[in-house]
Amino acid sequence: MKRLFFALFLSVSVIAGFGQKSVDRLFDMYSDKDNLFTMHLSGILLRFVLNSDNDDEESLPQEVTEIRLIAQKDDQVKIPDFYKMVMKNLDTEGYEEFIRIKSVDQNTILLVKSHGREFNEFLMVAGGEHNVVIQVKGSFSFKDAQKFSANVR
Repeated sequence: MKRLFFALFLSVSVIAGFGQKSVDRLFDMYSDKDNLFTMHLSGILLRFVLNSDNDDEESLPQEVTEIRLIAQKDDQVKIPDFYKMVMKNLDTEGYEEFIRIKSVDQNTILLVKSHGREFNEFLMVAGGEHNVVIQVKGSFSFKDAQKFSANVR
C-alpha cells in the first residue's frame, strides 16, 4: 500500500513538474524571437504595481505572486498561426479550460490550475489580431477569476 501511494504521489509530482516546465520552455522559446517581447514581474516590483493607485487595480487580485507575458511588439507585422504555434508547444495537462473565445480574426483561451476551491494559475493564449500569452500565478477565488476573465474579454 505504501508503494502504491508513493508511486501515485511521484506520478502526480512529475506530471505537475512537466506542465510547469512546458510553460517555462514556451517563455524561453519566444523570448528572443523577432517582433515579440517578454516581461516577468514578481517580488517587490509586482507588489509596487499591485499597490499603486491606478484604474486597473480592480482587475488583479492582491494575492498575485508572479506575472509573465509574451506579446507582439508591432501588430502591423503579422505572425501567422501564432495561436496554433503556441498551443502546439504547450502541454495543457493539469490545466482546465476556463473560457474560450473564437471569432473570425481572434482565438483566445483562458486555462486555469486549481487546488480545492482556489485557483493557483491563469494562462491565457490569444492569437490572431492580437498575439499574447499571459501567465498569472497566485491564489484566487472564483470571484477573482470571474473579474479577471471579464477584463480579458
